[in-house]
Amino acid sequence: MKLRLILLIAVLGVAFSSCNDLELEPKGILGEPELFGTKDGVQKYFIQLYAGLPIEDFIYYANSAGGYKPGNSNAWQAYKNSQAHMSGEIFGWNVAMNGAGFGYWPYDNIRIVNLFINNFPNYKNKYDEPTYNALLGEARFLRAFFYEGLAKRYGGVPLVTTVQDPINGTPEELNVKRNTEYDTWKFIYDDLQFAIANMSATSVEGRANKYTAAALMSRAMLYAGRVAKYTQYLGLGSDAAVQAGLAGIDPSKANEFFQYAFDAGKIVEEGPYSLYTKNYPDKATNFANLFLDKSSTENIFTKGYDGQVFGHCYDALMCPNPDFSSFVGAEGGPVLEIMKLYDFPAITDNDGKPIRFSKRSDIKTGMEPRLQGTCFFDGDELRGKTFSIQRGIYKTFTGLASDAQSGSNAAPINATSNRLLGTKGQKYNNVLIAGAHGMFTTGVENNAMTGAFVRKYIDVNRPTSMVQVNKSNQSWIVFRLGEIYLNTAEAAYELGNRDVAMDYIEKIRVRAGCQVTRPAVDQTVSSTNGYPVEASLQFIRDERVRELYLENHYWWDLKTWRIADQVLNNRYAHALSCYYVFNEGKYIFLDEVNRENRSITAPKSAAYEKIPQGEINKNTNLLPQNPLY
Repeated sequence: MKLRLILLIAVLGVAFSSCNDLELEPKGILGEPELFGTKDGVQKYFIQLYAGLPIEDFIYYANSAGGYKPGNSNAWQAYKNSQAHMSGEIFGWNVAMNGAGFGYWPYDNIRIVNLFINNFPNYKNKYDEPTYNALLGEARFLRAFFYEGLAKRYGGVPLVTTVQDPINGTPEELNVKRNTEYDTWKFIYDDLQFAIANMSATSVEGRANKYTAAALMSRAMLYAGRVAKYTQYLGLGSDAAVQAGLAGIDPSKANEFFQYAFDAGKIVEEGPYSLYTKNYPDKATNFANLFLDKSSTENIFTKGYDGQVFGHCYDALMCPNPDFSSFVGAEGGPVLEIMKLYDFPAITDNDGKPIRFSKRSDIKTGMEPRLQGTCFFDGDELRGKTFSIQRGIYKTFTGLASDAQSGSNAAPINATSNRLLGTKGQKYNNVLIAGAHGMFTTGVENNAMTGAFVRKYIDVNRPTSMVQVNKSNQSWIVFRLGEIYLNTAEAAYELGNRDVAMDYIEKIRVRAGCQVTRPAVDQTVSSTNGYPVEASLQFIRDERVRELYLENHYWWDLKTWRIADQVLNNRYAHALSCYYVFNEGKYIFLDEVNRENRSITAPKSAAYEKIPQGEINKNTNLLPQNPLY
């Protein structure tokens, strides 16, 4: 169900006043009876709530309060500050993660939805019972969504269900204390249970239904189960917030939440959704089109754009200028660490020597179709042009790939007399040193910083002249069946149902075109990330990375698995660097550290965000502060 956020509030002139003692109502302003007393009025009232949902999409700023607000003249800069940059999925701009996301505090929207939940019973006689219950269920879904955005950031937060009076309310009434993290997630569960039980199974475009609520339940309860099981490994037991139950949940409660997540996934499966297979047997094109086909059978809930009044810049920011974009060009590229998680072709032989390729495009031979549907590689075509992503030229290359020392200038084989790196258009003996879209030696924008470009969500049918700021209209997929299968698989595995978990993983991998579609269950335990994880559970986690890459799940996965500080510990993004070996007339691909030799790091405090200081200044009952702040 696509959500068209085109600021209809302004268009409709909707306003609401709780002051009913005026003799005359201003014309054009809708009061409570007009809004709550009819289905159309409720729809208008809900528009502002849908517009404020914590949906982290194309235009979400990872390091600003609550993300992008429509009308921001710097909306095109959102991707420089994206969660993909912050979590290391993309290399380009450096986003500090110890402060990323601070300030999300949507109690203004919670007040708006609470006003409806509290007062809507006064208009029950205006509706038949199913309609009344469905609208109340929708309000509970919206409130749960706002609290999910809070809980995954802060843990326990104040659970406000009444409409506070900021003028006449007492300090005891207004300065609400934080509830425990367990109670916060259970509150979300209760709201969503009500929503699932009462919302309709279908909805008009732009509105949620019971399956949307179940999808949110699937995601939120999986997060809560992880928090309960893995927060203990952070070693924060003596922290005041942890002692008070505001940060962290008793590990004995983990299976309660995993069961909720599993059950919610089964509800979604009852709905009219199926994995997208429209473009079979071409599984690469099929996966790419999943994110472009607005009629996809996999989509449960989407956020829509029209590319005119309300557009985004994803095409313009992910494609190099001028061949594929009429704007500033590419702002980042996929990192090799992620590419290698897929079925990825060998770039060295058994002796460690670089494999020779006759064409740059041969790198895709044996590559997983899902990865080809996720990234553009050398030789791929887009908008009538062909990607040329060559990094440079070796006059000769003998020996092992390791001799190149991950691209270090200090490696003897990389001496300037042998390895040639150039800017755009430079040649050596009439051969271009770097490709037209290649890894130039200077500049952080508009070239292949990592040896590939993003394909997921790129509108291949949009002409280059229309790849401009705020002109793209792809919908952002908030919930899709692929994610729900992955949620259900992980919850099942955590509950001990390993074969059931692998049933779901197999469905995902068959669609992806993987070489092995059902890996055997492997209970070998590893402690790579600071606590014991079975090999098959790690495989399920990695499958999430592969399937949901660049869909803004990875940061929250790292946080709720409690491994952000481990995985992103002084992490250097690597690039797939293509070189032409001049004396052989062949190509090689090397694994190189990003050319800026820049790393990212996530502190242990990334598990929880800091309660905004401005809110604490207004309400000291929000203390104690979250761990490590």
